[in-house]
Amino acid sequence: MPISRRGFLGRAAGASVAGVAVAAGLGSLLAETPATRSSCLLVDPGPDCPLRESATGYEAALSSSNVVFQRTTLQSLTPARAIILPAAGVTDEKSQAILREHLENGSVILYESAASFLGPEEFGFHKRFIRSVFGLSLLDPVRLWDSADSRKQSPYVDYHWPIVTKVRDFSRMVPVDPGDGETIAWFGDLPVAARRRIGKGTLVYLGSPLGPHFLSADREASHWLRAFCAAS
Repeated sequence: MPISRRGFLGRAAGASVAGVAVAAGLGSLLAETPATRSSCLLVDPGPDCPLRESATGYEAALSSSNVVFQRTTLQSLTPARAIILPAAGVTDEKSQAILREHLENGSVILYESAASFLGPEEFGFHKRFIRSVFGLSLLDPVRLWDSADSRKQSPYVDYHWPIVTKVRDFSRMVPVDPGDGETIAWFGDLPVAARRRIGKGTLVYLGSPLGPHFLSADREASHWLRAFCAAS
């Protein structure tokens, strides 16, 4: 049967991600995903993003891991198995509706927060946005290594999902209230990443940026991203 170029690319994308999932023992998680969806969308955070290198880092890591993905913008999102928002700080109502719709329809959204780089007023808007859309309560941003006892702390964030690993912190982070979802990463006693079921989909919130680590070929961070893609 003849196959269109779009159909070929769609099947190739599904086969690539499924192969990663099988290698990680997570193939069953992909079985119910509609074949018409894109495998992974990487959202451009826009020119006002305070951490542009994060988006560059995700692009490099996905490419080096042979994960099939497409670049897009938030306003141009199409149905996808996984949607990655690097260094995100969105607050407008239109974006709220778009993200909520994709979650309700079954997408897994990786939301890497850049809120620790926002000013107080912007952070207030962002905090209300996250609560309204995702049902997560954010705590005040934390600047690491500025205090007198900073040397007593481990410089690593401990991740417990989708794999157990340690990734170096990125100097700033936004903790999340542990009562609003499944905590998947800690910095000391601070919960800095969470997973929450919303509709048919799942939100994965990262309060400590991973993107910049990909530019330095951080092995643990790259392993975490590959495991996330396999589990999505």
